[in-house]
Amino acid sequence: MINKVAPGEIVYCNLVIRYKKKVYKLDKIVYKNDGELFFHRARLKELKITEPVKIESIDVMARLGFENKSKEFTEVRGSIKDIRNVISGAYE
Repeated sequence: MINKVAPGEIVYCNLVIRYKKKVYKLDKIVYKNDGELFFHRARLKELKITEPVKIESIDVMARLGFENKSKEFTEVRGSIKDIRNVISGAYE
């Protein structure tokens, strides 16, 4: 079910959705749980569905982590080799 995926978690999964009393299976989907029980992404255009659909079940194949909520840039540090090259003036 949907509660296997924590809010904000991104997973690689198979979804079973329900739309107008029909059940569809979507394979190999990257899905982010935004707290809703509905799926409303671009993959539905292949099925000619334009509105959000209810998720029946999620079969998680891989957990990809959580969304990065930081709005700042991360600091990149040079390796020891880069520091050595700056001091010696060597190029690689």
